[in-house]
Amino acid sequence: MKKLILPKLCEFKTTKYKNVIKKAKRIRRTREFEKLCYPIAQDILLNYERFTKIERGPEFTGTPFDVFGFKDGAPYIIELKSSLKQFNLPGVVQRIRMQQVQKSIRGLKIALLQIKLNTGEYRILYDKDLKHFLNKERRQAPIEPITDWIRKRL
Repeated sequence: MKKLILPKLCEFKTTKYKNVIKKAKRIRRTREFEKLCYPIAQDILLNYERFTKIERGPEFTGTPFDVFGFKDGAPYIIELKSSLKQFNLPGVVQRIRMQQVQKSIRGLKIALLQIKLNTGEYRILYDKDLKHFLNKERRQAPIEPITDWIRKRL
């Protein structure tokens, strides 16, 4: 099995976001937390990761990304996962939906921006880095033992 190599950790300046970080410590709802962190994500994407244009993703039910942007002329859907202390991943359903959106639009790329507020660290995973996480769904456990179990009880 090929060893997973994650991109290096990067730092962002937290000084101008002290109020955001302070407020984030009191928020428990994920959606509200990530909306609060959007200015930090915007700063990272535009000033550290060289995206040329970004905007919030649509707020349709089931939208599997938070930000839409362009880097080196390529369109990206970007999922934002921010936390006070750790790096988080999108759930399985969200990862599947990201792939479905990507497959339906030629040239569309995917990125995952992970932010740790307390330490001022972030990591961004692009398509090549995400393959390990996106392809996990293909290695699902077989369903036959479950259906056999049910059949025995019918």
